[in-house]
Amino acid sequence: MKSSIGDQMSPRARFASDMEHRRKDAGMSQATLSTRMLCHTSLVSHIERGRRTPTLDFAEALDRVFQLDSHFAKLHRQISHSPTLGWFARWVEEIEPQALILQTWDPLLVPGLLQTPEYSRATFSTMTPADRVEERVQARARRTQIFEHPNPPVFLALIEESVLHRPLGGTDVFVHQLRHLLELSRHPRITVQLVPIAAGCAAGMMSAFALARLRNGAEVVSADSVLTGHVTGDHDSVASLKMRYDNIRADAYSQSVSQQSIEDAVRKWTK
Repeated sequence: MKSSIGDQMSPRARFASDMEHRRKDAGMSQATLSTRMLCHTSLVSHIERGRRTPTLDFAEALDRVFQLDSHFAKLHRQISHSPTLGWFARWVEEIEPQALILQTWDPLLVPGLLQTPEYSRATFSTMTPADRVEERVQARARRTQIFEHPNPPVFLALIEESVLHRPLGGTDVFVHQLRHLLELSRHPRITVQLVPIAAGCAAGMMSAFALARLRNGAEVVSADSVLTGHVTGDHDSVASLKMRYDNIRADAYSQSVSQQSIEDAVRKWTK
């Protein structure tokens, strides 16, 4: 039996969706619900829109209003047990699984969806508390399962050529990663293109970023920096990053030339 959209939602998105549907089925406005829950109407609105994460007290109050047996409290526990990804959680849990097309630009690393666990561990170990590294590695590995779906997204990855000369994790880990990248580049729905160092790539010097076109036609982008990041569907932000992506891709090697460069890098690092 095929899974429904609701089945594919993240716990936080499911919480917001269930809350809105039950409120409307009960004939309540957001103001009415907030009055019964003894909270501000804006809090109800923000949680329904996915802008705020519900607390356990809020979830239990919903269960009381709708006379449910811990339905929202259980969803809250699922939210609490999700990997601590901060701002990126929305992209991982809600955007990627619903994407028709994914496009990424990475000037420093192999894209997360194309990483081996060992390479992921090497990247996380430099910026994540030791007791959280394995959790993050496993969470990243689960993301790659979108390519196992009956209708996986089309994935277009632009990678700065210098990444092939940055042996994170040591030579053995890096060679395994390069071979994995080469194998994935031959997947019928994955395109990997390297951007030559000589291109300068001024359009991509600011940060890595990603774009997603969802199955409902919506477009969303994510961009990160050293200290923070952002996920948004704002029209101007989407248009700006789409233009930047096109400018970067104009300088990229073809798929076949990129694959040859990866093979050359494998030979270099196995000598």
